[in-house]
Amino acid sequence: MNDKPSSSSSYLPKTAGLPAALQRAADAVSLFGGWVAGLCIVALTLLVLIDTSLAALTRIFPAVPSGTGIGWEYSAYLMGSAFLLGSGMTLRAGLQLRVELALSAGSTWVTRILETVSALLGTVVTVSLTIWLARFTLRTYGYGEVSQESFTPLWIPQLVLTIGAGVLAFQMIARLVTCLSGQPVNNPKLGAASAIE
Repeated sequence: MNDKPSSSSSYLPKTAGLPAALQRAADAVSLFGGWVAGLCIVALTLLVLIDTSLAALTRIFPAVPSGTGIGWEYSAYLMGSAFLLGSGMTLRAGLQLRVELALSAGSTWVTRILETVSALLGTVVTVSLTIWLARFTLRTYGYGEVSQESFTPLWIPQLVLTIGAGVLAFQMIARLVTCLSGQPVNNPKLGAASAIE
């Protein structure tokens, strides 16, 4: 068995120190976000099936409503929530879209530099996104805005999106610290699928 990490995508489960503790915390939060994202996908699927079934039934029984009335709206909320809540786990598992050719062609130190730079840029973008979404959600809450279709308070789905962005930002910060500490940045064990080579 080869214990030597061959690339940045290898994973060493037994690391110590502050970077490892931060990474474990980010992994736990990301894993929870991944489970909630999965539930969002299940709810989205059920909502689409219900709307489709109602649309089919209304042709046979005109008294049956042709849809739930919230299908499109809540499908968008659930899709956005699933995307952001699951993104932290996807990042940690190494399943996000990456330029693998550039990462695998260079030496280990070139790969580490590329990983660190991308983690730094990702941290800036995701933290900024989280802050912007949090301000937007607070503003919406203050104005009491509701959706036109279902009169759902818009701060509720916006809060879920903000939490999802926060999960990704936390994982990105942990990734940057892990890069700077010289530890492997990916944990394939968190992936729900294998990366497409």
